[in-house]
Amino acid sequence: MQEKHGFVDAQAKVDSLRKARGEGIRAHGKLKGLDVFSWMQPDQQALVNFMTAIPTSIVWVGNPAEIEAVLSGHPELLNKFQSILSFGENRTGFMLENEFDGIQDVLNGLMTELKSNGTLLFTCTENDSEYVSLKIVAYLNLVQLI
Repeated sequence: MQEKHGFVDAQAKVDSLRKARGEGIRAHGKLKGLDVFSWMQPDQQALVNFMTAIPTSIVWVGNPAEIEAVLSGHPELLNKFQSILSFGENRTGFMLENEFDGIQDVLNGLMTELKSNGTLLFTCTENDSEYVSLKIVAYLNLVQLI
């Protein structure tokens, strides 16, 4: 019983730290007519629920492992996407149409992908999600001023 109590306490601390760091879905306003969100370290089922609930088409920017996990488990979501852009090494074997080496490469070419209204969603489940989040915020601050 003591072990279980210790685990619950540890999990509560981890959850508190995540909330304190601002993890969770974050709205960034509009970009070229799209509602922009970022979500670092999303729970997969919560991410699927969010994608399902969005009434518009989605441009999804994420890492290959999370894209593969979501689409393998929920292939019906494929019709929700305008495009899917992945960044980082693809070790999944899952074929992705728009693969980029890193988040900066995606950001460099992103404006050409944004063609119609909808939702732009950035996610990251890799260890570098804090770095990715900083890059996304810096990019959005720059392009939303233009």
